[in-house]
Amino acid sequence: MKKYFVAVATIAALGFVNAASAADMPVKAVKAPIAAPYSWTGLYVGGNVGYGWASNTGGGFTSLTDPGLGFAGYFAAVAEILPGVKPKGAIGGLQIGHNWQVSPMWVWGLVADIQASGMKDSATASIDPVGFANSIQSNESKILWFGTARAKAGIASNNWLIYGTGGLAYGGVKNSTALNCATCGPPGFWAGSTSSTRVGWTVGAGLNYGLTPNWILGAEYLYFDLGSISTTAILTSGPYPGVAFTSNSKFRGSIARVSLDYKFN
Repeated sequence: MKKYFVAVATIAALGFVNAASAADMPVKAVKAPIAAPYSWTGLYVGGNVGYGWASNTGGGFTSLTDPGLGFAGYFAAVAEILPGVKPKGAIGGLQIGHNWQVSPMWVWGLVADIQASGMKDSATASIDPVGFANSIQSNESKILWFGTARAKAGIASNNWLIYGTGGLAYGGVKNSTALNCATCGPPGFWAGSTSSTRVGWTVGAGLNYGLTPNWILGAEYLYFDLGSISTTAILTSGPYPGVAFTSNSKFRGSIARVSLDYKFN
């Protein structure tokens, strides 16, 4: 019996020593998988919403048509008084584009967009030039819609992308003017409106953040110039046939917007 207990004790001691030795052995580290870098390459589509504000479209009638009815002096007194306006308002639309990530840092792209626009402004001024009749002049300008077709060049840092952009801008604009000379002897009233599709240019910058491999959040600023249009206010009532006042309105300004795009892999 004594020999039996000695054998059992010896086996238990050897097992303890082996377990302790195993505990002291180094454990091989398991490497965590490396996340794939974010890819900006691909076709994307999305929507945008924002706000636009334009520069002063330009106040003042620029020319007079007068078949010898004596309005030259009146025009000289009131020509630069037509109130200027600054169209502003909400915008929103759609965009489609494609990016090419040519290196871990550099991204090139092309994008086109089109927006509805609520940018508009109007103003009225009462004019009382010395030695002439009093008149009321009004001016209204609107940017009804606009779009762009642009190139992009950006710097990427994983799922962040900052870029510059520039290219073609186009849009529908409208201007209306009126001159009411109620105290003329006899009274006269002139009004006119012009609508046109204009083509110009745009430049800007933006920032994108890849929420997921497919969904991209963006913020963008653009400056645009759509050129100008002329509006002629013609006689609508009064005994002054052939007398007309013409103004020139420039359409240029800025937009700031946010966007959400879906990128196809």
